[in-house]
Amino acid sequence: MHVRALTLPLSLAILAAPVLPFAIAQDAAPAHVKEQPPAPAPARPFHLAPRTRYTLPNGLTVNLLEYGTVPKVSITIEVAAGKVNEDPQHTNLSVLTAELTSEGTTSLTGEQIAQRSGDMGSTLSVSGGTYQSSFAMDVLSSNAADAVGLLADVIEHPAFPAKDLERHRADALRQRATALANPGFLGQQKFAQILYGDQAYGRLLATEEELKSYTLDDVRGFYKANFGAQRTTIYVVGHFDEKAVRTAIDKAFKAWDRGPAVAWADQHAAEGAHFAFIDQPGAAQSNVIYGIPVADVSSPDTTQLQVMNSLLGGSFGSRITANIREQKGYTYSPHSSLSQGYGTNIWAENAAITTASTGPAITEIQKEIKRLQDEPPSATEVQNIQRYEDGVFILRNSSRQGILSNLNFVDFHHLNDSYLTGYVDRINAVTPEQVQETAKKYLKVDGMTLVVVGDPAVVKPQLTSFSSQSN
Repeated sequence: MHVRALTLPLSLAILAAPVLPFAIAQDAAPAHVKEQPPAPAPARPFHLAPRTRYTLPNGLTVNLLEYGTVPKVSITIEVAAGKVNEDPQHTNLSVLTAELTSEGTTSLTGEQIAQRSGDMGSTLSVSGGTYQSSFAMDVLSSNAADAVGLLADVIEHPAFPAKDLERHRADALRQRATALANPGFLGQQKFAQILYGDQAYGRLLATEEELKSYTLDDVRGFYKANFGAQRTTIYVVGHFDEKAVRTAIDKAFKAWDRGPAVAWADQHAAEGAHFAFIDQPGAAQSNVIYGIPVADVSSPDTTQLQVMNSLLGGSFGSRITANIREQKGYTYSPHSSLSQGYGTNIWAENAAITTASTGPAITEIQKEIKRLQDEPPSATEVQNIQRYEDGVFILRNSSRQGILSNLNFVDFHHLNDSYLTGYVDRINAVTPEQVQETAKKYLKVDGMTLVVVGDPAVVKPQLTSFSSQSN
């Protein structure tokens, strides 16, 4: 948690300061002495109200959780239909299908859907993902039942109007062109292709030919094969009348066909060292991704991995950030992360690095990994990271949408609510020795994948030692 200091305007600060004789002012502490920040506050436990969870006869799952006193409610409906359910030659057909559901139903036009959601003080948000298609609204509590009805109509009775297909196709083609002009995305795409190949995680972008080929029959076919009650989960979080919401859900969804069972293909990341370079002549900076598969969220090592990541590169005060940003000035915003996918997980450091410093920066990243493997961090350093993680977690759960997102995360990974309620205690139980051992166990420098997008004339000569290590 970051505490914002109170800063007076310069003129007021001068007036507020005590007037000291010049001789006394000379005895003040030298300007280069850095003031120590206050010690981190003790961790606060996280409390989660019990949720009501039940299943309709057709297999649809409902989750209700009372949260807060503001008379608003967040409703999200997740349908287990996404990129993992596509044919490999139909990349992002699931996204197009999800988007078109909001363009009209058998009883409402797209304009009427937008008008009704607006009358509730909300917008209907629809998105397609790797595993799920999401439908969401955030409304006043008095409109919760009506929002459930509107969401149900969109999900159960899409009309897929022909007039909107071309507009969404054009949008997708523009987004594709924009993405391919972004060197950061090019690096991410290549990194995903190396690790996951033709699997869903490896197919970030549809080809132009695919997007131009999709028809309404393709959209309707994907919907029919993948949407149904037993693939659907409803989350309602906020301050609401539970009886009224349950009645609305039963009325809106009880007649929906059971549909297909959940079917998700496993995603397996490639092992071993890999190297790829994408030419961008004249680039002033290189986009670098450097990472490796690690244990997924179901592993007992998941908490240690979280602390290790934040200490090494996943927080603003991390070691890699301090090294290549603060000390060396190689990059402005380096950051490491854990992808935490379903049954798979990747630790990766991302950075946009000045062209001339690309090789040295990657060397420093490796040095920081090896330093953590060679000796455990201090107890104070680990405690600071633990307090950071505690604060971020509490902040993420300080809103209806945050709670809802975490409930979906828990269900998606087949965990239980103790994952959330025990998170702070687990984070604070990690020891410096465990952080070291986790780095040694998972961050094998000779098994890393490195992708660089940059100026080949300047950068490639800096990378000969890295490219020679790859498969």
